[in-house]
Amino acid sequence: MYAVVGCTSCGEYWLVTDPDEQDSATCPGCGRTHQTAKLNRFHTSADRAAAVEARAALLADKRGESDSFAAVPDAGELERAVEDGETGVSEREYLDRSGLDPDAVAEAGDVSSGGSQSRDEIVREAIRESSDRSAATAYATARGVPEDAARNLLERLLRRGEATEAGGELRLL
Repeated sequence: MYAVVGCTSCGEYWLVTDPDEQDSATCPGCGRTHQTAKLNRFHTSADRAAAVEARAALLADKRGESDSFAAVPDAGELERAVEDGETGVSEREYLDRSGLDPDAVAEAGDVSSGGSQSRDEIVREAIRESSDRSAATAYATARGVPEDAARNLLERLLRRGEATEAGGELRLL
């Protein structure tokens, strides 16, 4: 059971789950604690979505936007429309309208092509491929990590104990 309740101090509306089983509820707006038995219940429902919709209607009415609220489908309908592709623009269309090449974006984001490795991943790879600090830094720098960032990330991995350096040789743990 869900109830849409209102605070007598600040006018905030919120949902209370199982109001008959709780002694008190705290207003998320002002933090005041209320006895649930004394709270005004504007709507009760066994369905959470219905209670959320009722709260939204109360908030719209409070702000004088009842007509606008009534013109908009409920959240469930909007979600279904988006999932079914009935509304909005596709990612490809959005990128194209933004002046970006959708194919280039897809290629840049393709993990299998290695084009989207983070700096941390590149430095870890550098440690696997190179045995000393300067070679690892050079490896990471050649793959687009600024030299200072490569050194800092390497130091951070060593401090955290995620990598070790013995006899000048680096190794991931």
